[in-house]
Amino acid sequence: MADKQFELTYGSETRSFHIPEERLNGPLIAPRKTEPLAGKVADIISEALLKPDGRPKLRELVPGRRVGIVISDAFRAGLQHEILDGLLDEVLAGSPESITVACATGTHAPAVYAKNTGEWVEEARKRLGIEIEFVPNDSENSDFGALGHTGRGTDVRVNKRFLACDVRVYGHESKHHYLNGYSTVDKQLLPGVSWGQSVAQNHKWALDPDSGPGRSPWHSDPARQANPFAEDAREARELSETFLLDEDDQPVAGKVTTFALDMVSAGKNVYWIGTGDPAAVCTEMVKVVDQMMAFEVDRAKYVIVSPGGPPASQALYGTQNAFDLAMKGATLPGGEALVLAPLEGRPDLDPDVRGLAPDRRPKELFWDNLVRLLPKPLAEARQEIADNFVLYLWKTDRVLRLLNGEKIKIFLHSVLPAETIEPGGFHTAPDIQAWIDERIARGDGQFNVINDGNKLCVTGR
Repeated sequence: MADKQFELTYGSETRSFHIPEERLNGPLIAPRKTEPLAGKVADIISEALLKPDGRPKLRELVPGRRVGIVISDAFRAGLQHEILDGLLDEVLAGSPESITVACATGTHAPAVYAKNTGEWVEEARKRLGIEIEFVPNDSENSDFGALGHTGRGTDVRVNKRFLACDVRVYGHESKHHYLNGYSTVDKQLLPGVSWGQSVAQNHKWALDPDSGPGRSPWHSDPARQANPFAEDAREARELSETFLLDEDDQPVAGKVTTFALDMVSAGKNVYWIGTGDPAAVCTEMVKVVDQMMAFEVDRAKYVIVSPGGPPASQALYGTQNAFDLAMKGATLPGGEALVLAPLEGRPDLDPDVRGLAPDRRPKELFWDNLVRLLPKPLAEARQEIADNFVLYLWKTDRVLRLLNGEKIKIFLHSVLPAETIEPGGFHTAPDIQAWIDERIARGDGQFNVINDGNKLCVTGR
């Protein structure tokens, strides 16, 4: 039979290779091709805002009120700029008392990951001729209001500048998520505009086996609704929506109006958009994301996966999402996976951090602990993580489960040298075709090939 040609995303470029068709489990696994919505992005957003589900139009909710808009940070690729502009135009049509734009940086460095949003807000100030308060969340140094605890014990503390708003608008883009099941507006509250310790307590639920791709309390299938990570985030958001700030800048029970805009996009194309009641939007989003990006496949001994383009391909910290979303479900225990991602990192980072993590702190906690715990028995390493949990250790835990639990051997086609990645249990593959040909010659297993793995949910039979 003939060889099958593939061209996978490699950062901002592509990489090509071929595999004999008889050695493939099936066709390329990638987001399903559907027709994008017609029209310009700005027009699509404007039209969707005029047809909300379960809410009046946003412009009808805001007259004389304090409006807070929360936008995802630059760690997520997408159309946040267009979402922000569309929401601002719609809010202004209703004559609010004030407008606050919060950047959902969570625990990410605001100076880096809120930079673009801050520039967009400044552009909007000049374009619209109005004052807009900009709030990049700083998980350690912002002023947070204590709201109580979720049923799972998370101490919910939320940025006071966002709590001061009595109309709260979530501007978001969705896909599958390796912990939360699906990226939802819930995450824009926790971790988005929350205190660092609130984030850590919520993220410890990532150690639970039920926290992962394709599972969400918003799912219509009861068998896929259990996800303690996502349930905790949802409860935190809903709890926050029962509090306002009083004249002494303290949280008190108060009437809050909520509104969500969520969509699925790729590049400049929008494939789905929903607006209105956050619950209605989340429920519909899960159905759409599954239709576009969920796959059940036969597991293979050999898997080739690209996480997609930047930022997913810039550092192993972000590329790891595709390990849980795509690689794990497609690979047989004891198999081998080749990951195509340049991992070039941001040029402003020190060489020992660049390509491994977005900043020094996650590098130290995720990568350095991986190197330290890799030689230990898996059960002992996981117990140590649970007993001493801090942010970013959930990634260490998940990589350890793949390497020492599933016994999957992971090769990286990247710019990182062997001496950098081998201490963390990874191997280099400078020549993609040579890596493939060697395994074809063994004659002992099939291949699965995956593109845009950071957007998918791949489960194995």
